[in-house]
Amino acid sequence: MITVLQNFICTQKKRFELLEVQVPNMAKVFKDYEFFINYGSIHNVFEVGQLYEDNIKKLTFENNLKENWGEVTLAMVDRVKTPYTMILCEDFEYRITYKGWKEMMDEFVKRDVSYMPIGRLWKYTEEKFHDGYESGKNLWFYPATQSPGSSLSVDAIYKTEMFKERLEELQKYGPNRFPLNLPHHYEDVFHEDNNKGVKQWGDDVLCAVPKEVILMHIQEETETRLNK
Repeated sequence: MITVLQNFICTQKKRFELLEVQVPNMAKVFKDYEFFINYGSIHNVFEVGQLYEDNIKKLTFENNLKENWGEVTLAMVDRVKTPYTMILCEDFEYRITYKGWKEMMDEFVKRDVSYMPIGRLWKYTEEKFHDGYESGKNLWFYPATQSPGSSLSVDAIYKTEMFKERLEELQKYGPNRFPLNLPHHYEDVFHEDNNKGVKQWGDDVLCAVPKEVILMHIQEETETRLNK
């Protein structure tokens, strides 16, 4: 049903220590899924590769060093055979069990959701957004035009073909605020400021957001995701 994609580097000791804790947790929650992982650096490649191999049963682990996040990710999506793709950063703390995740995804699939951001949940679960949502058991639902976020996310579940279309379109754009090797370039291009954010999909595309903060992005206040 879902394939998990990650395309990242982890060159700092503190980051690797976080991976050592969270990759086993991620593997338990997503144990039914196939994983495509690209590690885009030589530094720590053997350590990171071994960590994933020790924990993920259905794993394709690659070391593509091309400095174009969108192009490398598109090549991974081209091999996905499931109707949904989950693109995911590596530095999340997992606050949900396998059983809780499965129940939530049953609701997600039953409603035929097309897109669900899973990063920044501390923001999207705020009460100020609730009037624009339809309440489900584990999820809030909304048409794309009522999106609480201003850009398409690189921490999200997409219908695979919709994600592939965006990645193909991304190849037309050179660097603007961010270089091509960073996922931030994707979010910068597919932003409401460019009329290319979530709302472009219109009223007929159903989106969702979890009611609880099931994942929390771990970073110190002074740290940015540019510094990995």
